This record gives sequence, structure tokens and C-alpha cells, in this order.
Amino acid sequence: MPSSLDYQIVAVPFHADAATHDELARKVNEKLQSGYELYGTPFLSEDMMYQAVIRILLPAAAAPGP
Repeated sequence: MPSSLDYQIVAVPFHADAATHDELARKVNEKLQSGYELYGTPFLSEDMMYQAVIRILLPAAAAPGP
């Protein structure tokens, strides 16, 4: 049975100061602690800063038991 992929983009408003980077790092670290992995490098738009994260979802039959 094939696995599924959970792809999410973490986003924070972009300001040209260190607080933006700290806020993005905090949110990304929360995702990493819950089983996600980084996917690519951070990227920007005019007013937002982003980081993609992924997590492989195992089929129910292959998921580890309690």
C-alpha cells in the first residue's frame, strides 16, 4: 500500500528584522518536533516569509501499534 505525503507551508509576515526569522524558526521547529521534515529552503514574497515542510503518512495497516 503506498504512503501519502502531508505537505504544508509555514508562513509569517515579512519584516526586514530578526524577529521575522525568529518567528519563522519557532513555527518551523514546532512542525519539526511533531514529525515534519524541512522541504527546500525558506522563500519570500513581498510581505511574507515561508518554509515548506513534509511528513510521510504511513497507511493505517503499516502504522506502528501503541
